[in-house]
Amino acid sequence: MYLRYLHYLQSVIDQGSFARAAQACGVSQPAISQGMKALQAQFDTPLLVRDGRRYVPTDLARRVVAEGAPLAQRIDALPQARRAAVDPKRLRVGLTASAALVCGPLLYETWCLPQPQRSLEMTTTDEGSLLTGLLHGSFDAVIAPRPRQFAHPDVVQWRLYELQPQIYARRRHPLAQARSLADLQGAGWGCVGPSVSGPVDVLTEAHRVRRMSAPRMAVRCPDFASLLNLVVGSDLLAVVPHPALLGAAAEQVAPLQLAEALPLYGMWLFERKARKPRLGPEVFAGRV
Repeated sequence: MYLRYLHYLQSVIDQGSFARAAQACGVSQPAISQGMKALQAQFDTPLLVRDGRRYVPTDLARRVVAEGAPLAQRIDALPQARRAAVDPKRLRVGLTASAALVCGPLLYETWCLPQPQRSLEMTTTDEGSLLTGLLHGSFDAVIAPRPRQFAHPDVVQWRLYELQPQIYARRRHPLAQARSLADLQGAGWGCVGPSVSGPVDVLTEAHRVRRMSAPRMAVRCPDFASLLNLVVGSDLLAVVPHPALLGAAAEQVAPLQLAEALPLYGMWLFERKARKPRLGPEVFAGRV
């Protein structure tokens, strides 16, 4: 139901009115109105605002559509999904960007070095795509944050390590001496996205629990390298979940020393129950 409403929301954004959206979707105008009311009930801030006769999407609406579209595409693809055969000499691991940097060397050391004929295939994308890929058989294991309330009868999961995300700015940034989130109100932010709604949106969560207005996301980047390149050359701020992601920007950016800590979240290892574990948590014990 909500995937259909997301389609309606995209049409309202494109068409500017409920009437034209209904015509484009081939449904009645009350159906569009009902869908928008159902979606809006899930959020505390508006998805659409009136500007004369047009409905103008808020940043939240654009984000909802951006994050919902990939999910809809994955669900539509389920009937055609085929499970790939397991290659005993190849390990396919899906990871988030920070997990690839932190765990990649250890995966190579433990999987490839003991038997040179083995190969390691790492793929990075958002958590939702990674877990869907695991269930489809595209990955042998996934290392990623765990979405809220995630549980699946075919998946076993182990907590590997905890991430402590921090807010970074270029050195000599005008807000370099900020000491609280309140000091950052009105600042422009960059982020990597879209991502699954839940564990990694720690910045919005930190603002929400303090009843502060949501941060203004000025730029969404495909990866942390491009994000940090923007941070170095602008007044954008960004949340970086692990220092390993800083790369070449490490000497040009610095974490803000705020009184409030951002929410912590864990990095988890997921594998299919039906298969013999190819990694297991013992590979990472005390090493990440």
